[in-house]
Amino acid sequence: MKGLLEQNRELQVQSLLGLIKASETLGLDPTRYKNALKTIRPDLVGERPEKRTTKSQSKRKQSASSVSSSGQKRKLLSTKVENGQLHLHFSGSIKNGNLRHFILERNGNVLYVYDLSPARVPYSIKRIRGEGFKEIRIAQYDPKKIRIVIETTKPYKPTSRISGSQLSITLPGYGKGASALPKKSTTKSKTVTGLPSKKAKAKTALPARTVQSVPKEASLPSSMLRRYTVVLDPGHGGKDGGAVGYQRRKEKDAVLAVAKQLKKVLRSRGFNVYLTRERDVFIPLKKRTRYANRKQADFFISIHANAAASRRNYLKSKGIETYFLSRARSGRAKRVAAIENSAEIKDIDRYTKDAYLSVLNREKIIESNKLAIDLQRQMLTSVRKKYKAVVDNGVREGPFWVLVGAQMPAVLIEIGYITHPTEARRLFNPYYQKLLAEGIANGIESYIYHNK
Repeated sequence: MKGLLEQNRELQVQSLLGLIKASETLGLDPTRYKNALKTIRPDLVGERPEKRTTKSQSKRKQSASSVSSSGQKRKLLSTKVENGQLHLHFSGSIKNGNLRHFILERNGNVLYVYDLSPARVPYSIKRIRGEGFKEIRIAQYDPKKIRIVIETTKPYKPTSRISGSQLSITLPGYGKGASALPKKSTTKSKTVTGLPSKKAKAKTALPARTVQSVPKEASLPSSMLRRYTVVLDPGHGGKDGGAVGYQRRKEKDAVLAVAKQLKKVLRSRGFNVYLTRERDVFIPLKKRTRYANRKQADFFISIHANAAASRRNYLKSKGIETYFLSRARSGRAKRVAAIENSAEIKDIDRYTKDAYLSVLNREKIIESNKLAIDLQRQMLTSVRKKYKAVVDNGVREGPFWVLVGAQMPAVLIEIGYITHPTEARRLFNPYYQKLLAEGIANGIESYIYHNK
């Protein structure tokens, strides 16, 4: 990563050779690393005959493929809390061996954790609140596993039951006037008892985040927030004007104005705040995260404005979206990333990008995803107080090179479409800028409140 950011070709070559060797040693496919190396030093990449696959290796591959396939097919279709039970209905049948559970204790609360794999959910995280329990959280824990967390203020003895494609888990208070679990079942019920062991406490449960707005109890004191440093990055600047939108207004000007508003709001709450640029100057992408690292920032937030792909979409394309760094999975993410990356990385080929993005710090990606969710929700809550019809384009992942190298949770916010007449006017409206700034500040506080 350092070789790529500093344009050190020799370091890139050594890194790729190491990745190729490690992949071959571990029995992994090194093709993408070889392709990246070919573009830098084609003389170092020779063709090697493929090894014959034994019957046992073939069976293992088929088995792994089968597991992966079943994981892709088993999706969570619906979630319902009814009669003191949590019901989760999936697209495929569940077996007893697919479910694992344990107990954790955190901040005086008890967390009953259920891991189901292979399985997928159609969202980042879902939260359910109700009587008898503090919160239920359902999320994609890793590519093949979903995690269900039932958080309570007092211990209880839950049971889980699998019936075909349905998983049912009892909730606190079940049995007091609630109807019984369905009798038709393919497995025996499981009971989780006792307080967590030391071994269980060492494991990590899904952290909570707010659903609508920062709760009153989440308003953190300035004395606490003084410990946190935020680096704000107004996108583009100087010779790089960014997107040009309605009435020839430029992205670089709108995002700088919002960043300055956000700096005022954050400092008034106690945060330490720095901007990568305070005026209309050009800052190379690699220097932006390097600056955040030097400041030992806790958060890096890059602010941008979106643009429609073509003139015929000027009135259709609108809304707010938040990105965290990862390999792009959608055409939309790739398009937006290509626009924001265009100023500096034209000379970096696709193979090199893919190779380096494949070794990103997974822990930082997860934390950035959590931060992005909080920021997106809080921004929408804030601006919709006055502007009800602001579109939620969600949280997405993409290969934004301004985020590469950040040693802290880092996100890129597209605060609106500068090519949409209404949104363009709002982006230059100080009142709207203040609402955006307050929403982003609330999102940072929400993340700290539930994760630090």
